[in-house]
Amino acid sequence: MKRIKFIFFSLIILQLTLTGCSNSNSQTKYPEYLETANSELGCVELNYDSVTYRPFGVFGGGGTLTFSEFIGNQIGIRKMETPPPIKIYEIKGYNSKEWIVDYDDVLMGGNMIFKAVGVTDIPPQLAKYKQYDF
Repeated sequence: MKRIKFIFFSLIILQLTLTGCSNSNSQTKYPEYLETANSELGCVELNYDSVTYRPFGVFGGGGTLTFSEFIGNQIGIRKMETPPPIKIYEIKGYNSKEWIVDYDDVLMGGNMIFKAVGVTDIPPQLAKYKQYDF
């Protein structure tokens, strides 16, 4: 009887330990930036929190800044029809309600800079990456 109690309590402790570990390793949930096609303009837009972002240009790291010097914190993910989602970052020194950049872990290509619709003041540091007139 003592052996059954010991096994029972051991299993309970093991289950509590494993449950506690799985909660501490959970990934951070980021807000989703919804990707929509704007057929009128022929571009993809990102929408989040009543802000619409359109492509501005590509940051390829060929300039004076590396990607890690260019980006700030991850602020979301780009929700797409096919996984995996692409990470969305703030651009260091700029308001994320106006400027964001995406980063694709898989393709490792250029990183698309997005500008919020209505932003007319283009900082010189970002103007050199301009490729689109949306």
